[in-house]
Amino acid sequence: MIRPVDALAPKVLFKGQNYDSENPVNRRFERRLALLNAGSISIITGAATMLIARSYTSSWKHASWFGIGAGIITMLFAAPRFLYKAGIKAYTKEKEMDVFTKEKEVQKKLLSDVDEAIQNHSEDLPEKLENYSKSKEKSIPNPSVKPFRYRNLLAQS
Repeated sequence: MIRPVDALAPKVLFKGQNYDSENPVNRRFERRLALLNAGSISIITGAATMLIARSYTSSWKHASWFGIGAGIITMLFAAPRFLYKAGIKAYTKEKEMDVFTKEKEVQKKLLSDVDEAIQNHSEDLPEKLENYSKSKEKSIPNPSVKPFRYRNLLAQS
């Protein structure tokens, strides 16, 4: 149902931004996920240490202190490693997505050039169509070309 806009209606926020060229990789999220992984591993380690320490100590209170200590030590050693690996993964994802977004921008530009040439009845239309078809050929994998790892198997049989 469409309602009319009046003074009491909530404000509609259409910013009209183009999110196609923006990189979707979020480094903060990757960092938080790495800390969550390190924290979960340290909690599991602390709980296991507490259960093992209970058989050697007189009470659960003493065993829990051993578990807390083991969890903190595990967190101190695991968190930097996880953060480092998450940073490398985020960087490689960003670079891959940059290449992907740049390729999409080039394809949009070529397609808009072809569309403009068609509407203006331009003489360089065949050239623009050829450029667009070449870019499409590069993005579509050729089924006759086998991946490199299978070439040796095919040559042996």
